[in-house]
Amino acid sequence: MAAAFVLPAMAQTPAPPSQNHSMAATSAPATHDTAGSPTGGGYNTPSARNTVMTDNGGMRTSKIVGSSVYNDQNEKIGSVDDLVIGSDHSIHAVLSVGGFLGMNAKLVAVPFDKLQFGNTKGSSDNKVVLPGTTKEQLTSMPDYHFANNG
Repeated sequence: MAAAFVLPAMAQTPAPPSQNHSMAATSAPATHDTAGSPTGGGYNTPSARNTVMTDNGGMRTSKIVGSSVYNDQNEKIGSVDDLVIGSDHSIHAVLSVGGFLGMNAKLVAVPFDKLQFGNTKGSSDNKVVLPGTTKEQLTSMPDYHFANNG
């Protein structure tokens, strides 16, 4: 004869959100638009117009790296290869210039604050722009190296 054990089923309810419990849940910048319609389908916030931007005016590095970079004449002059934060807290964008499909490209560093995110002459909101710069100017800059080997 086999004995059967029956355990009581217990419903689980989530704990109420705490104001001091998790900073991530309360302070992370919004990255999408939830305003504008009863179903949250509004599309008139920074993140809806430009995937690099958050609704709170921040920028998403995961969306910046890999972005094409254009000048103010809407000419592609390179792409963002990486972002580097210096020991002095300065930020530089490492741009890949020239080459073909990543081969023989040159890396150069430009101050991050020189980049613009948004609408410029003939461009959409999703472009990274380095105004007043040509591809030739970038290729004449010193090479950037991630490691100091010498």
